[in-house]
Amino acid sequence: MHVSANHVISVHYNLRDDNNELVDTTYDDNKPMVYLHGRRQMIDGFETAVAKAEVGAKLSFSVMPTEGYGLRNMNNTQRIPSKYLKHEGRLTVGKNVHVNTDNGVKPGCIIKVGKFNVDVDMNHPLAGKNLHFEVEIMDIRKARDEEISHGHVHGESGCGHA
Repeated sequence: MHVSANHVISVHYNLRDDNNELVDTTYDDNKPMVYLHGRRQMIDGFETAVAKAEVGAKLSFSVMPTEGYGLRNMNNTQRIPSKYLKHEGRLTVGKNVHVNTDNGVKPGCIIKVGKFNVDVDMNHPLAGKNLHFEVEIMDIRKARDEEISHGHVHGESGCGHA
């Protein structure tokens, strides 16, 4: 069996930036990441690179911003009243925060703190960056019908939503 659409894929990975700094890894807690392939849960460059791989495959590949989190948009900022971010604790420049938007919770980074408002850069933290992956395919299985219809992987006891 190989990685293809509507299959549940388990992978371990290391993600590094252009300076070879480790950005993210699944090896620290030894729990592979599990996702439903072909349903845009992963960036395009990742899915393209692992497509057709088999269990046990070890892949190294790079994803450019256009196939990753996109280019940085310098105009993608929002001015948010500080009271809407009080759950984030002390607000300081450079702090990563989670912002409730009409499209769900989105990550942002504070770029300016005022008396009543903060300016938040709403670009994805990895936007504009080249991403260098080392990936190991741990498991592949066919997705169950309800996983395909819901568009995501379910745990052993279902997905937990109605």
